[in-house]
Amino acid sequence: MPPALIIIGCILAFFVLLFTVRIRVNIKMKESLELTVIAFGARIRILPKKEKKYNLKKYTLKKIQKRDAKAAQKAQKKAEAKAKKQKEKTEAKKKAKALTKEQKKAIKAKKKASRPPIPDMISLFKDVIGLFFGTFFSKFHFHVVRIIIKVGSSDAATTATMHGAICAALGPTLCFIDRHSNLHVKRRSVVYVEPDFSSDKIDVDIDVGFSLSIGGVLSAAIKAGWRFLMGWSKIKPTPTQDESKNQGSPKLPETVEQSNS
Repeated sequence: MPPALIIIGCILAFFVLLFTVRIRVNIKMKESLELTVIAFGARIRILPKKEKKYNLKKYTLKKIQKRDAKAAQKAQKKAEAKAKKQKEKTEAKKKAKALTKEQKKAIKAKKKASRPPIPDMISLFKDVIGLFFGTFFSKFHFHVVRIIIKVGSSDAATTATMHGAICAALGPTLCFIDRHSNLHVKRRSVVYVEPDFSSDKIDVDIDVGFSLSIGGVLSAAIKAGWRFLMGWSKIKPTPTQDESKNQGSPKLPETVEQSNS
């Protein structure tokens, strides 16, 4: 088989996997919280965390000294970068102090003229965020296996009030997910909330999950990014000919120029 066909086949297989393979997150809560990620057939447990096992081979004197040396080198680089940044900041402050009031006003006016109007920016960001989350949630799948909530408290009146509040919140939440996303509730799924007047605490038994393809996330990000670029190009101010002639930075006083030279 020609190498070109192999390369094309690999690229096509990559994009097929990208847009078809789904990543699922399972959340279970009963006595403790369990969080598991399933991707490419592998189950990765996030919570509860596994107990860390120490390998004694990694704690020899030679390896400890090597790690300490790398840590010291990293700290030194970080300190040098911080000092460089502080020096640049100090120099920028000196230059700013040397400017006259007219020059400072000119800089502020130039910055203000280069920014789009605030109402247009708010409208653009609102449009982009709405597009991203609209596309994102349309490809989002929410799976319900079990949601059992037993409401208890110190007195019956509080129990009844809390039970009503949880029912009023749970129902609309599931309806919202079903309307704007993809809600999956199987026949064997159990969803109910009940008051427990014999208990003084809330007991939950939850088994839910959500899944999304990597391609779905990329699709939402690309659409939102393209909308932002197109919108920004429309609202970005275009400098006039007079402004383009004066685009150079304001001239510094002679004392600052001499000191820099």
